[in-house]
Amino acid sequence: MKKLLAIIMFLVAWASAADVYFDSRFTLWKDATILIWTLNGESPISANEFCLSLRRFNTGIGEPKCRELGEWERDTIATRYGTWLSNNLEKGLPSSYLRARHPGMAAKIQALEDNIVLFLAPQGKFIQVAVFDETTQEPKAAGIVKANTDKVALSDEIASAFFDKRTKRRLTKEERLKQQTEPDDLYKEVPNLNVWAGIGIGYSQAHFPLTPDNWTSSHTRSRVKNYRATKDSVSLWNFIDDADPFLSLYAGITWHGFIGVEFMYRYSNRDMKTDNSDTVYRELDHWDFGQHDIGLNVLLSMTYPITPWLDITPLFFLGFQYTFYVENIELKSDVKKPSRSYQYRIKFEDVYKGALLGIGGQFVFKKHYGLDLRAGISSRGRDIYEAPSPDAGAAPTTIGKSTIDCFVSLGFEYHWTL
Repeated sequence: MKKLLAIIMFLVAWASAADVYFDSRFTLWKDATILIWTLNGESPISANEFCLSLRRFNTGIGEPKCRELGEWERDTIATRYGTWLSNNLEKGLPSSYLRARHPGMAAKIQALEDNIVLFLAPQGKFIQVAVFDETTQEPKAAGIVKANTDKVALSDEIASAFFDKRTKRRLTKEERLKQQTEPDDLYKEVPNLNVWAGIGIGYSQAHFPLTPDNWTSSHTRSRVKNYRATKDSVSLWNFIDDADPFLSLYAGITWHGFIGVEFMYRYSNRDMKTDNSDTVYRELDHWDFGQHDIGLNVLLSMTYPITPWLDITPLFFLGFQYTFYVENIELKSDVKKPSRSYQYRIKFEDVYKGALLGIGGQFVFKKHYGLDLRAGISSRGRDIYEAPSPDAGAAPTTIGKSTIDCFVSLGFEYHWTL
């Protein structure tokens, strides 16, 4: 019985539902003024009841005002256009086909300012509905609702189908004039200063995608014996893991939407590539390094406003970074005295420096909330503090003379504009 009742209620609701042909998301003002336009002067709804329906179905509409648009009902040009509109309003027809082409009718629509016209035309068992505002000479929304002699129920149906949306504060005359004379989004004046800060996650690895494995296999497969010995010491990736996730913090500034700078900090934890077959490591509990990167990027970018709520900024960046490694090593709890190899283990330089190069894009929503996608290449190298002397002995082992990796990252940002 309950199932049957639910089915009946669904069929009743379906039968009474409005059919919206199109809705171009027109702006619904708070405290809106709704002008009800009919062709024969006999409106199927009451203006007062319709305002009450608006308040019932849209709590943000404030105190709307509704009245019949008698000046259009008595106007020949408006009557002829309304009759033509009623005869041509069909489902699937683009709204541009319904444009008012007569200069006099176009002028009437443009003179609405921030008022909204609700067009109603009874057609047998249905009532045609169209909504106009000052922004275009064509309906902003249109459709049909089932005819009903109960004016309250009919008002509720129209209000719920066409006016159940967020409202905005009504503009002043100065604000409307500014909006009308404002250039296209692609030609708007770019803000002098765009500032952002963000937090991101990423992944870096020594092996470059789509390249032969043997280009980097000597680094990626390397293992450290006796706490310090590897086949090659040129790259840091011979000692520590070359593929690890990282966390980043960054902040940047762009001038005139074209050139900018960005400060960044990254952290990742890198395990030492110890050789498990080397018995000397039986005393070892763990051995890893915290990698701290501090850098500065110069960015070249161009912002494209795709929609009113989305801006996309492709960018190219080039910068430098300093890398510091903090050792974290510990013996097993039952080891009383470490081995000699442990005491003379490999030591990294105090600082490594290198460059960053890459491309990316910022996706900014609602002018403030951004997603940042990037991919690039970074390098780290041993700093040369002084020129070698001809009287010096054999050159010491070079640790991390040239270390290169690639990376991808995803950032979450907040933007300000000045």
